[in-house]
Amino acid sequence: MLGMSRRAVGRSFGTMLVALGACSVGATLFAAFPSLAAAADTILPERPAVGAAPVPTPIAPATSKAVPPTGVDQRAPRSDGAYANLHVFRPPSVCRGVAVLSPGAGDDRDALSWLGRALSQYGWLTVTMAHKQSGHESLRDRVRSGGLRDGLLALTTDPEAYDDRLEDTGAALHWARTQCRSGPAVFAGHSMGAATVMIEAGARNKLGLGSDDRFDGYIALSPQGPGPIFPSDAWHDIRKPVLLVTGTRDAPLDGKWQSRTEPYADLPAGCHWLAVVDGATHFNFAGFGYGHGDIEAKVLPLIQRFLDNLRMQRCAVPTPAAGVKFEAK
Repeated sequence: MLGMSRRAVGRSFGTMLVALGACSVGATLFAAFPSLAAAADTILPERPAVGAAPVPTPIAPATSKAVPPTGVDQRAPRSDGAYANLHVFRPPSVCRGVAVLSPGAGDDRDALSWLGRALSQYGWLTVTMAHKQSGHESLRDRVRSGGLRDGLLALTTDPEAYDDRLEDTGAALHWARTQCRSGPAVFAGHSMGAATVMIEAGARNKLGLGSDDRFDGYIALSPQGPGPIFPSDAWHDIRKPVLLVTGTRDAPLDGKWQSRTEPYADLPAGCHWLAVVDGATHFNFAGFGYGHGDIEAKVLPLIQRFLDNLRMQRCAVPTPAAGVKFEAK
């Protein structure tokens, strides 16, 4: 649920909160839940053995130029009079489309930078969002008042937090379209961001939230199966192209990683893809963790093909890398 913050030395507040036991909250919280995730819907991966091979360097697209180190901050007005805080990655030349990225709970606009940089190199104007009501301070306050598990669960099932995220999404899309009018628009998110993506796409939910369906395609990294957010048949009315990505070590708190594939099973036919990456953890899709570079190199070509399909209004099925189980319908 938590992504990577470049301003926190590769770790967001939320990730540090759980992974390190949250000294400001009390180390006993971590001791009470030793196997819990760095977020509300995942479990903590095992540490690699001493002497394990180093993490591979992420592979840049063959056509990319020098990758810029970071994006640029931007504020955009929302429909409710507030402002959305954005982080913008501009393409090096012609804009092929717009990508809006929603990070997990506890993250800021620097989260998902690995994906923002890559998509900009593919030619997409990419905007990551900082969601105030489900960012660093909100997560810290919830954990302080409710404990680790309950605080995280309360945040990730709060309708007002999703309303805030969807307001940010509308502002980000509107601002991006003032900068790039060509090509399609895609909405991508990780964990709580993936739930936001599926709600926007039209998934029925238990939180009373409606769908605006303002994008041409959707990407969900570590999507949620049936549970406190979605009923078992939540996704069967989604018609637009969707790419769902999970891993064999991307297990939620109350279940196995296979539950993250259930939205795909419920989707109708219509350029809907599922990729399961062998050995990938929840942390890897957030942008860090042991083996992230290898996972990134396997996932990015699938995302690039998905975006190419959106741009060309087709559904050419890709050949995934070794270690990726892929399904399409």
